[in-house]
Amino acid sequence: MLLPALQPAAAASASQQSEDNLVLLEVRLGNQLLSDAVSGYEIGRDVFLPLGEMARLLTLAIRVTPGEGRASGYIISESRGFSLDVPGGVADIAGRHEKLERSQFKLQSDEIYVASKVLARWLPVDLDLDMSSLALKVRPREQLPLQARLERRKHGSRPGAPGGYVDPGYPRLSAPYRLAGVPFIDQTIGLTAGNGGGRRQADASYTAYLTTDLLGMEAALYASSNRYDPSSGLRLTLGRNDPDAGLLGPLHARTALFGSVPLPGVNNISSSSPTGNGMVLSNRPLNQPTSFDRHSLQGALPPGWDVELYYNDALVGVRQSGPDGKYSFEDQPLAYGPNEFRLVFHGPLGQLRVERQSFLLEQSAVPRGALYYDLGAHRDGFGRRRAVAQFEWGMSEHLNATAGWQRVPTFDGAGRSYANLGLRGYWNSFIATADAARADDGGTLAQLGLKTRLGRVAVSASHARLDGFSSDFFHRGADPVRSRDEVRADGVLGAGGAQFFPLALQVRHDRLSSGTRNIEVQGRISAYRDGFALTNGLRWQRLGVNELADGQFQISRRVAGIGLTGQLQYRLSPDTALGAAAVSADYYLHSGYLLNLGLARTFKDRELRATGALNKSLGSYGLGINGYYSNRGEYGLGMQFFMAMGLEPRSGRMVTDAQPMANMGAASIRVFLDKDLNGVMDGADEAIAGAGFIVNGAYYAVRTDARGIGYLPRLLAYQHTDIGLDPNTLDDPQWQPRTPGVRILPRPGNVSQVEFAVNMTGEVDGTTYLYADGKRRAVGDLKLELVDASRKVVAMMTSAADGYFVIGGIFPGEYFLRVSPEQLKRLGLTDTGMHIITIARDGTVLNGRDLDVRAADGS
Repeated sequence: MLLPALQPAAAASASQQSEDNLVLLEVRLGNQLLSDAVSGYEIGRDVFLPLGEMARLLTLAIRVTPGEGRASGYIISESRGFSLDVPGGVADIAGRHEKLERSQFKLQSDEIYVASKVLARWLPVDLDLDMSSLALKVRPREQLPLQARLERRKHGSRPGAPGGYVDPGYPRLSAPYRLAGVPFIDQTIGLTAGNGGGRRQADASYTAYLTTDLLGMEAALYASSNRYDPSSGLRLTLGRNDPDAGLLGPLHARTALFGSVPLPGVNNISSSSPTGNGMVLSNRPLNQPTSFDRHSLQGALPPGWDVELYYNDALVGVRQSGPDGKYSFEDQPLAYGPNEFRLVFHGPLGQLRVERQSFLLEQSAVPRGALYYDLGAHRDGFGRRRAVAQFEWGMSEHLNATAGWQRVPTFDGAGRSYANLGLRGYWNSFIATADAARADDGGTLAQLGLKTRLGRVAVSASHARLDGFSSDFFHRGADPVRSRDEVRADGVLGAGGAQFFPLALQVRHDRLSSGTRNIEVQGRISAYRDGFALTNGLRWQRLGVNELADGQFQISRRVAGIGLTGQLQYRLSPDTALGAAAVSADYYLHSGYLLNLGLARTFKDRELRATGALNKSLGSYGLGINGYYSNRGEYGLGMQFFMAMGLEPRSGRMVTDAQPMANMGAASIRVFLDKDLNGVMDGADEAIAGAGFIVNGAYYAVRTDARGIGYLPRLLAYQHTDIGLDPNTLDDPQWQPRTPGVRILPRPGNVSQVEFAVNMTGEVDGTTYLYADGKRRAVGDLKLELVDASRKVVAMMTSAADGYFVIGGIFPGEYFLRVSPEQLKRLGLTDTGMHIITIARDGTVLNGRDLDVRAADGS
């Protein structure tokens, strides 16, 4: 997934409870993905789940009437009845009468949301909520109808993944770029006052991140200023991104940007450079790693936010928002097999968002005959010039060739140029690599590598020979590296059940020109249990005769209403010492207030710093107060105001929210009854209120208002999104959308405008008969076709055993109703004619349109 996935949400409204945090959950039953986007509400210390949607996913016979706050049906068997009356405060579960606590329910116009603990008590399932990955794991206490269906499909070898998303084939809806658009803005205003360095000081700061269309391109502007440094942060990026490679004509580019842009690194030569002013041009797929065996993750991060990175369920790092308003995890190594990255974002108001990226390294080969390129140049954050030109060509199905040139700055500021060549071979369960590089000063490098998988462990090994070669990875010195051997292993130790321990081990051996050997060993072990994610990383180095050993311990716990993060740095050799430690905790108080407390300790200079904050989301904006105190006598107090803003283009209404929205797209959807059948809302056409939508196969908690408009914010950028109109939410069963759905490509700061024209449809019924032996009798299993004026079959059905048929949902127009000619030919039958069917604009019901067939010989 990906889900698929990110965190779209319903439009904020003034009536929304401020303590509600809308989240989208991935729902799994074992290894079966039931849905990648079930909406829930994090309220206090629990998550409220949609009763109707959960019953549908688990195939339980429970019907919800959300407008009345009632539900009824049965669980597993009809003898175990289910009845819920939220306004009346009572429920009957399998004959057990239960009084309800109103705070355990949230009534919406489209659903009844129930606290997960209550829902798990009612239904025969245990619900494991993993808020660090926004995942809901369902563990049945008895067999569900869904499980029986899955078992039948398994035995019957039927293809497909029940509950998984299937591409519906919707037509694509383009969103033209504009000369100038109204931007989406994420902004933070802060006021601070305190005592630092023996003097009093006060400061006011403003930070904004804006995205919009500008000059026919995408524009992203980050601006930050404060009293002491008015130009403390400013970056602008212009360009386009297209996952379908439709940029710059014959270049078929997918990325074309200038302004503030990152540059990818090149193995053995240069590290990735996350920020700099310049330009990049690439046709590399947006859903592939940034380089062959390394991947960099970066993006916008508002003030007060932090992000955790998980790799194959191991916590590997934490980043906080910096002065440039970005986060960056550069050059994360990739292993043979699955590479699952999960970014978990935490906001100061308790906001939670998850992004997922997934790669199979063995499936990232360039297709035969294709050429991928990455071109770019910029001046990095230190003012140094960098440039890169990399090409990868699919020579055959199993062999790729690489070539490139780079310009990398050096410590003396002069810079150095490199040329490189390489081969990548993909055979069975192995990836073999051969690389060569030459610097402009004559230094050379040659390397052979191998990647594979042994059971549950991914293994990679490489050997490099150097001759006077130096780069970002091989430092120039009096005793340079002559050879380097590396081995890396990534795997998981499983203890059964929910316990697992991701492991990583890397050994590097350098032989220097003098014969001295340097050895470095890095290891990492992680664990996850009961909402706790723990990682301990160790490093041991022997540099000649000197030894060094140090480590870092990280912990994170995210459950509904409570958060905990901590880090500890320590040294084991040449002496034992603690370096620095930090811990912070979030706790929900009553009425939606979020309390944050933190402690940070640097042991060398004995400084202890305590921080505290009290924040509250008020739906359309957030407010907070914070303070700090240090044992050095420094202290301060501040206030912050958070607000994201965007414009709903149809109504001109300003949408505001405490959740950031600038780095995502949105959609404005209008649903109307198209009385004149022209597909445009005009004249006597009527807006349809209360219509709901299905987005990428998941039902969304968004309904159209009285103007027929529904607003879907926070759609993941540059990922195709299928939006369908849910016919079950239309008031009249004869209403049907002319187009069931569309596929859009969201982009930051842009609102895609979607129209769903709904028509009144008609139906026709009748009976199929067979003339044989001079008698006329009803006959079933005849395939019927409804054909429009262009001879296109628009509907098909098979008559019942008694010959009866009914075809509904027929749009206005003229059609022919006939028996399938192919079936007639196969059965040796002829028909006695077809019916002309006319459906009027206001819908027509035609009865008794019988069809007769007879044997071809006339008997």
